[in-house]
Amino acid sequence: MRRDDQAMLRLTGQGHVRLPAVVRHWCGLAAGDRLLLVADPAVGLLLVCPVAVLDEVVVQAHAAVLAGGVS
Repeated sequence: MRRDDQAMLRLTGQGHVRLPAVVRHWCGLAAGDRLLLVADPAVGLLLVCPVAVLDEVVVQAHAAVLAGGVS
């Protein structure tokens, strides 16, 4: 997601990001799914990472370490 001062997406008072249903469906997310949000304010970018993606990244990193591919 990129910064857009005209956008309708904003953080709620509880710090939640409300994604429209069409975006959730496109990304395979359900309402209430937990996500990791990573922001780079310098470029106005917000990366939205579903937990399933994070799980896969960790599994691959551990596999590489165990195989001796990464120190």
